[in-house]
Amino acid sequence: MNSVYTFFKCFTSIFLLAVVLTAIWFLFKWYSDPTYKISEMQKGEILEVEDVKSSHDKNDRKIKIITYNMGFAAGPMQQTLADEHPEAFYRSNLDQIISIIKGQEANVVLLQEVDIDSKRSWYLNQLKYLMSRLDFKYAAPVQDWDMFFPLRKERKITKATVVISKFPILSNDYTLTSAKPNFENTILNIFYYPLLWESCMQRVSLDVGGEILDIYNVHLCVWNRDTRVAQTEYVTDWINSASVEHPYILGGDFNFHAYIRGTPVPEKDMAKEPFLNIIWHKLSGVQEVLAQKNDSISKIHEYYTFPERNHRYDFIYYSKGLQLENGAVLKPADASDHLPVSADFRLTGK
Repeated sequence: MNSVYTFFKCFTSIFLLAVVLTAIWFLFKWYSDPTYKISEMQKGEILEVEDVKSSHDKNDRKIKIITYNMGFAAGPMQQTLADEHPEAFYRSNLDQIISIIKGQEANVVLLQEVDIDSKRSWYLNQLKYLMSRLDFKYAAPVQDWDMFFPLRKERKITKATVVISKFPILSNDYTLTSAKPNFENTILNIFYYPLLWESCMQRVSLDVGGEILDIYNVHLCVWNRDTRVAQTEYVTDWINSASVEHPYILGGDFNFHAYIRGTPVPEKDMAKEPFLNIIWHKLSGVQEVLAQKNDSISKIHEYYTFPERNHRYDFIYYSKGLQLENGAVLKPADASDHLPVSADFRLTGK
């Protein structure tokens, strides 16, 4: 009996010590880290599907592009990251995404929030599912969340930001940004910060008939304006240094005026000059498929891509050397809480 008591006492002491040390670690991370951190540039992997033949015409200079935050195919309204749906629900939504891509005859797709190995979506590799049903030969994924939550319903979440392409992918470079959350509950902020996803900015260079086209796929921070401003400054500087000699497309989820349930409505952000103006000011000759340089905030949000709030989060900017033939927000689309944006370009050269 004494041995059992001793064991229990020892175990309890060790458990309590572990809890205290964990709490100290969370507190240290919260108070020692800056509001956001942009990582050093890294090299990402390039996937090539062996049993898919390169189907594009090398002389075809048409770029048909879609940017889509597919919200891990969780449907038009996500109450939590652990919404429960049957596996068939996710497969049906992925099939809808596939139909959209095929219907637009897209040859380049920028994807955000693609689950690779997550309990919430039945551990289905959504990238593999898409690639196996599309005639896209190339993919450039960047894993931006790989976390296990032992005390929450989500358990395992692994997701990625991805570019898929029918054109050969030459390189995949990326950087990740971590940022502190801004929940109204301070304890939630301290606890969640080390566990949260990192927002991705990637550059994927494509070989389009012997000419290089740079694709910048971004999923900017959802938590605060300061981080989004810093990321926009970073990506525009990146473009000005790396894509001087190449036409480029900058697209993705910019989280313009975004906020998460449980965080304050960003009234100050909404009252300020749009941070997207950094793109207009710093990138010479840049254009956007649906917005103009001096558009008001209300005009920008007319082409909403986040139906829950009638806000526009998703954009496609493009440089000289690309001629826009068509651009649209694709509706209806209820595979995700976002709507995809599509654009048709002709590559004309710099």
